Amino acid sequence: MLFAVAACGNSTSSNSNEISFQTWNLKNDTYTPYFNDLIAAFQKENPGVTVKWIDQPADGYTDKINADAAAGTLPDVVDMSPTGAYSLAKAGVTLNLSREDPDAESQFTASSWGNVTFEGDNIEEGAYAYPWYLNSGVQYYNKAVLERCGVADLPTDMDEWFDSAKTMGENCNGSVSMVASVPTLESFGQYGVQLMNDDQTEFTFNDKKGVELVQHFIDMYNQKALSAEALNNTWTGEGDAFKQGSVASLAGSAYSVADFEANAPELYKNLGVTERLLGEGGKMNVAMETLVVSKTTKNKGMAMKFAKFVTNKENQTEFCTKSHTFPSVAGAVDDEAFSPTGDSLQDQAVALASKAVKDDNWFIAPGPFSENAKTVLREQIARAIQGEQTAQEALDAAVKVANEDLK
Repeated sequence: MLFAVAACGNSTSSNSNEISFQTWNLKNDTYTPYFNDLIAAFQKENPGVTVKWIDQPADGYTDKINADAAAGTLPDVVDMSPTGAYSLAKAGVTLNLSREDPDAESQFTASSWGNVTFEGDNIEEGAYAYPWYLNSGVQYYNKAVLERCGVADLPTDMDEWFDSAKTMGENCNGSVSMVASVPTLESFGQYGVQLMNDDQTEFTFNDKKGVELVQHFIDMYNQKALSAEALNNTWTGEGDAFKQGSVASLAGSAYSVADFEANAPELYKNLGVTERLLGEGGKMNVAMETLVVSKTTKNKGMAMKFAKFVTNKENQTEFCTKSHTFPSVAGAVDDEAFSPTGDSLQDQAVALASKAVKDDNWFIAPGPFSENAKTVLREQIARAIQGEQTAQEALDAAVKVANEDLK
């Protein structure tokens, strides 16, 4: 999401005692009571202040934010992905919280705050968003498929996974696949590849270790352990393929177990779960949602106070319990809702997914990585897998586009 430099203007709150708060796709039967109660509690604590809640549909949200940013009419507090938060920060339309609210850092885990801290060309270093909720996942397996293809134990890291894929190919000759997807930028980070240089001015995932990861996928394809459908740039059927038993493994949400039980009972009977797979030096990838504060707000102090209220320990714990996500605030992930000790597959999955959050050792995909670059990366890797170019050539081409889009 790229924004023009904002025009002079006002936030959508014309009254200095009013704060506008925009979310996307959260005004529904599940979340409306929560946000109504949240806003009422904040208004009670701050007499005379009114919070105007705006909820936009998911479709067109980026375009709406783009238009508001260009016009200088962003709401005071806005729900954003880190990629969107980076674009807004680079456009100069949101507050640098490291300057405006430095004490806020102590409210969050180090990884959470670090992952909303941006720098690079044309951006002042600092944290430009309050971390909100996190999505962490696990690795699922169809144990029956693995066993049929000669794999006795669940792979627990990427090296074991690649070795098991080779065994599957040798024994099942392509009748089933280990996986039906190609690496994303997040895959490189989990494998241990440095995605960007230290000052976030260029992408660097075309190094030796990045090439090594792509070569593994080339090998899997040649070993008949990677589904050919994964090379289709519009392919989104990996989850269905896993449910149907044609794919042996799937990286998925910690809360997918109930879906498998209801919609894929044969799979559920043979379901195995481990932590997400990492390579040497890799970190777990976690998705994060954030709240940014507009520079055009007429009530800066109260807008920041509200954003911190939404993201404090008590309110994050309640929201994340309701939304089946994980909290970014310090100390909250130790709550029993995120650290179940039961023997059910669902409890096991949640406990495994929360481990990276507890360890505070995770990353999000860099905000500067554009949608265009995502598409190019997938296309270039697919070409390499099909033998049209080398892994190095594929990554060089993808990095070139990513760095061009970064400027």
